[in-house]
Amino acid sequence: MSKLYLVRHGETEWNRQQRSQGCSNDIPLSEVGIKQAEAVSAKLKYEKIDATFSSDLVRAYETARIIARPHNIPVNRFEELREMNLGKWEGLCFSQINEQYREELKIWEETPHLAKIPGGENIVGLRERSMKKLMEIIKTYENKNILIVSHGITIKVMLASIMGIDLCNLHKI
Repeated sequence: MSKLYLVRHGETEWNRQQRSQGCSNDIPLSEVGIKQAEAVSAKLKYEKIDATFSSDLVRAYETARIIARPHNIPVNRFEELREMNLGKWEGLCFSQINEQYREELKIWEETPHLAKIPGGENIVGLRERSMKKLMEIIKTYENKNILIVSHGITIKVMLASIMGIDLCNLHKI
């Protein structure tokens, strides 16, 4: 059986500003985010990691590179592990989303599986792309220890899928 480590990327300045990042804004780690990645690296330093994967976005890739450094293994980057496309919400502060897209945000918060973010992706589409890649990785690295660095919503969707949790309960994860 494979052992899977799912890690969210470290903090970015946009996280600190409570700004929606999504997948079209390639924001690097902040100093705090680098320290967070270093802390995870120290925690996993003595674990056997056979393969490391990340989203192709710089915040996830930087986090994965820092964590993988003591293991001396490359980081494989995949677009399928990116954060959910948040369309017109990307780049907006959460307060702006609440003001400009109140109804859509309410649906996202209460019934995420039904949400239609303007110009964005839905979580069913996110599940299809991320789980297809995850299952491919697990099949290729059967009985190996696998590190995947991705994004908050993407990881929640993968966890829900792995554990058989309906996507309507996404925000409970």
